[in-house]
Amino acid sequence: MKSKEKSLKSGASLQRLSLSVGNFIRYWGFRRIHGAVWTQLYLSKTPLSCADLTRKLGLSKSLISPALEELCQYQLIRETPAPNNKTKLYVAKDNINEVIRHVLRTREAKILKQITQDFSAFKISDGNSDHLNKQRVNSLEGMILGANTMLEIMLSQNDLMNLPLDFGK
Repeated sequence: MKSKEKSLKSGASLQRLSLSVGNFIRYWGFRRIHGAVWTQLYLSKTPLSCADLTRKLGLSKSLISPALEELCQYQLIRETPAPNNKTKLYVAKDNINEVIRHVLRTREAKILKQITQDFSAFKISDGNSDHLNKQRVNSLEGMILGANTMLEIMLSQNDLMNLPLDFGK
């Protein structure tokens, strides 16, 4: 197989992988484009520009450019020095553990804090209503407590990528 053909096939499979990661990352509240861009940057040996990502993903600059800004805000990627002032180059953060912990602290912790506060206010004002299923109110409270506890456990780990294998046993 010629080198160019092999490169095209490799590029197509990387594109598919990037979009698959994008589909997965949507469940974390990000958009598919965020996961696709991050995957390209994480796996690349060299920094990439918006134009590089547009070409590699087959997506528009108007979709990729804001995603780059948002990924920088979440500290998932960072801008890196470029050979000229016109081009911005990006790289993914190397430490995935740090990236995930940052997202958990800045997003999930805030969401859970709001849910906990709203549930407390609900319980005081409406929690004893005769129109509510008390068992389910208690169950929801347990779920919220469990989510908070799991988040605390995850954030207390030094390395989220190497949790104990017997964690669930």
